[in-house]
Amino acid sequence: MNAVPAYQPAQRRRFPKWLKITLSVFGVLFVLGAIFGKSPEKTPQPVAAAPTSTSATTTSTTTTAPPVDTYTVVGVVDGNTVKVISAGLEKTVRVLGIRTAPQSGPSCFSTETMAWATQILTGQKVTLQNMADQAGTVLAYVKLANGDDYSTSALKAGYAKYSVEGVLSSAGAALQSAESLASNAGIGLWGEPCKGNIDAPAQVDVPAVPVEPPPAPVQKSTTKAPAPPKTTTKAPPAPDTGSAYYANCDAVRAAGKDPIHVGQPGYSRKLDRDGDGVGCE
Repeated sequence: MNAVPAYQPAQRRRFPKWLKITLSVFGVLFVLGAIFGKSPEKTPQPVAAAPTSTSATTTSTTTTAPPVDTYTVVGVVDGNTVKVISAGLEKTVRVLGIRTAPQSGPSCFSTETMAWATQILTGQKVTLQNMADQAGTVLAYVKLANGDDYSTSALKAGYAKYSVEGVLSSAGAALQSAESLASNAGIGLWGEPCKGNIDAPAQVDVPAVPVEPPPAPVQKSTTKAPAPPKTTTKAPPAPDTGSAYYANCDAVRAAGKDPIHVGQPGYSRKLDRDGDGVGCE
């Protein structure tokens, strides 16, 4: 009887090593894809611009401020009111921050202020800032061509007083400081004769009347004045009485010679009691 050979299991086929590694990698990628989902797409990288030629001109963009209207002063109404014109349009401007002596009446320092404002402003190029319309009159700060603020210049020189009407809070302190400089120095309207009161009538200088000194006392002279020369007055010649003689007026009347006048025959002083040259009247 033939012996039955023992059972021997069949040998397994072994996978190549490279295949195992490949399958492992795909397995890991599969697991990661299941966990994180779709992988993000790659962001395309910007394409570098082609270099420009060295001769090309690079232009830069700058932000410019809006144009500011420039006006020409064509008239001065008073120290804080002017007339300006731009592009054929005329405006009346009341300057913010100041008050000057009115021109409607003889106010103190009005003449001086008007002359100064006319010299500073007439024909000048100015800009208007913080404009506001009030019943046809423009309220604004006036900037001169050299950059000076007209209100500040007028206050410093003593030609105006500070006014709070319409003034920005940021500008008020500077304007009041300019006024204090002129006030402390006593210049312009802060000096004589106004002393800061521009609403009072202008004072007219009246020439002083010279006061004559009292007459000097008369000194009594101790020298006696010479006596006037003695003059000898000759008595008039006695009237010619002729041969006539009257003892009294009765005799004159009896002779029919009354009244008898001096120089007539028979006239005598005793016949003429009142001595008027007529006797026996």
